Amino acid sequence: MRTFICSSLVIAMFVSSTSCNNTSGKKPGASEYSENAAESASHIIEYTNLIVDMSNKHNSYLEDVVNNTTKLEEALKHPNDHYRFITINKPFSAPDFQQFNQKVKIDEPVKELSSPDKKFFKDSITKYQGLFATMQATNNRMHEYITAEDYKDDKGAKGYAIIDTLRGQIAQLHSLKNAIVKKVEVVADASEQIILKDSPLKDYIIAMKKDMANIRSFIDLLGSEEKYAGIEAKAKARYDSLEKAQAEHAQINIDNAKKANEDHSFNTFYDDFHKLLLNARKRMRDAGEKGHIESYDLESLDSDYDSLVRDYNNFNS
Repeated sequence: MRTFICSSLVIAMFVSSTSCNNTSGKKPGASEYSENAAESASHIIEYTNLIVDMSNKHNSYLEDVVNNTTKLEEALKHPNDHYRFITINKPFSAPDFQQFNQKVKIDEPVKELSSPDKKFFKDSITKYQGLFATMQATNNRMHEYITAEDYKDDKGAKGYAIIDTLRGQIAQLHSLKNAIVKKVEVVADASEQIILKDSPLKDYIIAMKKDMANIRSFIDLLGSEEKYAGIEAKAKARYDSLEKAQAEHAQINIDNAKKANEDHSFNTFYDDFHKLLLNARKRMRDAGEKGHIESYDLESLDSDYDSLVRDYNNFNS
């Protein structure tokens, strides 16, 4: 399953629906941050953005590793088909760099967090980074195995074992990442409300954030099943909802955005949203005809989504 989240220059972008059982409208644990000053809230947002950025950075790498395990599994069934093996390209993951004069570090939770949350992030991030490094080492072994063509000696035994190990490690990473992201939601959303409370741009930010969360969920849905028929009805329903939201939010009164010289960025966001919808219709039609959605279809939609991230960041810069 493809999982993506994004961040802004000022405000954590990840937003998802709260539990159906949470009728208060406030996320569990949010109250302890509700009285924070704006400066403290900003520090928390700055820290949670680092987590969001790390997650974004790892997503495409993890997806490539998953795809490679599928390719290798098929290739091992045809050990004499050299072409199947040489098409398994090793994914690249850029190393993490500390920005110059960056005071907030991902492995050092900010003091404005509660003690339990500081412990949670400290322990969870350390565990996640260690597991990610272990998974990378396993992936390296897989590509060494392919390069040396060791499958010719062991009839694929080690290859199948590496595939199982990788899939298990990636499943653990996704599970841990989901837990971290849920905690990010709680602390970032509570802090975000403090920052937004008196902002004249609040309505625009909330609309764009909600739309981006729903777009991301829609794209993830398209990539969640091999057979398009299994998710076609749900995909069409979500598309219709996105189309309705784009039409409504594009018509929001932009007087306050004009005063802040952000009306162009706001309009660009919804123009690009419209372009994404046109692209999505084409990709969904093709998927309906083929019976599945191609990886390049998802990559195209991901690219459109990245444009919206840039538009949103420009609005907040």
